[in-house]
Amino acid sequence: MKLDHVAIGVSDHREILRALTRDLGGLVISGGQPPGSGFRAMQVRIGRGTGGMTIELLEPADTEHNDFLERFLAAGGDRPHHVTFKTDDIEAELARLRSIGVEPVGTDFRDPGWQEMFIHPSQAHGTVIQIAQTNVPEPSMQDRLEGLPEALWLYDGGMWWDVDVILEGEPTSMRRAVIETPDRAAGDRFYRQVLGSDFEPGVDHTDHRWPGGVIRLVDADVERPRVGWIEVDGLDVELSVGGTLFRPVR
Repeated sequence: MKLDHVAIGVSDHREILRALTRDLGGLVISGGQPPGSGFRAMQVRIGRGTGGMTIELLEPADTEHNDFLERFLAAGGDRPHHVTFKTDDIEAELARLRSIGVEPVGTDFRDPGWQEMFIHPSQAHGTVIQIAQTNVPEPSMQDRLEGLPEALWLYDGGMWWDVDVILEGEPTSMRRAVIETPDRAAGDRFYRQVLGSDFEPGVDHTDHRWPGGVIRLVDADVERPRVGWIEVDGLDVELSVGGTLFRPVR
C-alpha cells in the first residue's frame, strides 16, 4: 500500500487553491474531470522532492449524472472527504479484505486506467478510504515536480481551473494528517491490519506510516473518529482552508 493523497470536498476551489499555493507554497501536479463522476479534481503537492504529501480538491460538476459530492457538501460544507491508497494488485487486496471481514463498496475494476474500491467510514475508523490501482506509469514525485509545468498530468477533461490562481509561495511540507479518535486501539487495529501500516505508538498518539505519507491518531473526547487537522512543516500560523485546519508542526 502507498498513501497517495488526502481529498477535500469544496464548493468552490478558487480561494482554497490560492491559499494552498500562496500560503503553503503548494504546486498543482494533476487534474481533470472524469465523465459522469459528479466532480472535477486537482491535486496539489504540499512539499518538494521526496518530502511532503498531496492534497486533492474535489468540486461538484456534472451533478445531474452523479450528485454524491453535491449532497456531501450540502450536509456539512467544505471538509475532508476521503484518503486514497494505491496498490499494485487491487484484486488481491479485495480478496484479502474479504478474508478479514471487510467488505468494500463502490468496487469498479472495469477501467484498467483506474480501478477502485472504497471502505465505508463505519469500517474505516471515521473517514472514507479509497483503494485504487492504475496501469498508467507514474514517475517519482521528485521527477514530476522538477518537470513542471510540462509534467502536469491532465486526465479526462484536462485543466479546468483558472491558471491565474496558481500563485507559488514559499514552500512548506505536509507532515501528516491527524485523526481525532475516542478509541485509538480500534483505529490502530484498522490501519495495521487492514491497510498494513508501519506504526509507532506514543503516549497519546500513534503514527501510522506508508510510502507517501503519515496518518497520526490522537486521543480525543469526540463522539466518533474524524479528521482533526493537517500538520505542516514551515507553516507559521494556523490556517483554515476548505473546512480543514492546517497547523504548524509542534
